[in-house]
Amino acid sequence: MSESKAGTKTESRAVALATSHLEAWSNHDLDTVRGNLASDVQFYSPAANLVGIDEYMDAPRGLTQFAKQVVPGSLRVIAAMGDERNALIMYEVSTEGGPIGAKVFPSAQTWLLDDNGKIKVERIVLTRFRGECAAA
Repeated sequence: MSESKAGTKTESRAVALATSHLEAWSNHDLDTVRGNLASDVQFYSPAANLVGIDEYMDAPRGLTQFAKQVVPGSLRVIAAMGDERNALIMYEVSTEGGPIGAKVFPSAQTWLLDDNGKIKVERIVLTRFRGECAAA
């Protein structure tokens, strides 16, 4: 496990998976995203609470709907920390078109991995949208 200049643990198993998960969906690699998920994955955000891979990916407020608006290569990780099962990452992506329009979309999320190293729980804990902050 490595440490950043601030002494925060950044290269745990959970941080590595969550970061690669962010990279996959922000670059529209949805097959990789599906492979990262536990079958009973739970997703919580101000916009939706989703359970199971199909809802997580394909619900009206699921990841696929958001990810297709993200500019590939726009992911910027601001901070990350975690341990073997838990990760907290602050990041931003740029969006284009669609209901969100062209914006920089910052977010802070937590991830919990199951015993098999798959994403069991993903929670958006803070997001900023149209100049307002929303906490989940």
